[in-house]
Amino acid sequence: MLFAGEYWPGANSLYLARAFERCGVVLRWLNDTALFPKWLSVRGRAVRRLLHWLVIEPEWNHQLLELVSSFRPDLVYITNAHYCWPQTLLAIKSQSIPIMCFYHDPPWQDRPQSRFAANISYFDLVATTRRWHKPEFEAAGAGSVLVVRFGFEPSVHRPVTIAQKGLEHYQADVAFVGSYRLRRQVDFEALLNGKFPYTLRIWGGGWNRLPRGSPVGPHWKGRDVHEQEIPVIYAASKVALHWVNWEPDSHDPAIRKGDQHNSRTFQIPACGGAIMLAQRTAEHLCFFEEDVEAAYFGDVSELREKLAYWLAPSRTKDRREMAAAGRARSLAEDYSYIPVVRRFLEHFGLPVTMDDDEHGGVVA
Repeated sequence: MLFAGEYWPGANSLYLARAFERCGVVLRWLNDTALFPKWLSVRGRAVRRLLHWLVIEPEWNHQLLELVSSFRPDLVYITNAHYCWPQTLLAIKSQSIPIMCFYHDPPWQDRPQSRFAANISYFDLVATTRRWHKPEFEAAGAGSVLVVRFGFEPSVHRPVTIAQKGLEHYQADVAFVGSYRLRRQVDFEALLNGKFPYTLRIWGGGWNRLPRGSPVGPHWKGRDVHEQEIPVIYAASKVALHWVNWEPDSHDPAIRKGDQHNSRTFQIPACGGAIMLAQRTAEHLCFFEEDVEAAYFGDVSELREKLAYWLAPSRTKDRREMAAAGRARSLAEDYSYIPVVRRFLEHFGLPVTMDDDEHGGVVA
């Protein structure tokens, strides 16, 4: 398989690639991360936008075709397909090599610097984690659409033991690992404007957008985290908060529909440390039983009540039992990415070298 995607610790594309390899796939990378510099300054972002059209996008298509020619894959897998030229996809298809795209984000139409929507009909399979994407993709010309779930990486999302120095750095009653979103800011501000007698640590990118004086600011640790720290954060915390990318009041119709789950849905319980306290969605309720394997909230008022309930000193044993039950469910149902990638391989009639008969990757 020729696999195009981001290659950095914590990327879902990296975890999917590992799952393919566990299913017996010989995999060759086209590393998007190496082609797209992560310049954060105003000048750097401006130069990157200029380079995108003049250098980076042409180079990505050139390298993809060069690798197809030299590696001769049985399948080309492209993450998000923001940079694909139609002539590149047609050149691959002319060699009778199937192409699939796993599109990860809720917004997909009229996205700046993304060619996915314009090229959707060229893919032999388009995968998504959102049911509402399926009819929209099909109406746009997608020939075959598969709705799957996200997952966790067993080598990363697991219980860990933390030394005292690590506890001093990471320990908290409540932890949140995730990027800034307006809905998350609003909910956190409402939560913190009342009585909040707990320690809170927020890890993730983009929280520098908070307005000056926001009560959320002092709780942000000032940076994001990669995979090595995530199991440590959850092991050092009592409750892990979880919002999906879903904002009913957003101006973007795709974000108004949003997610029903994401990768954190499985990563938190798989770590077996903090209990997951997540937005209540239909898919969350299917994946983890409420008040047994995870806890859920519908609004800030309920979130405050759930924190008071689960952080009560008398419920330490109950929290540990819930964390253990969440991890047990993750393993019993195999919420890793292996069942997901098996479905991709089976779709194309490609062999899988594992004996597991479970087909747990499909949501719909």
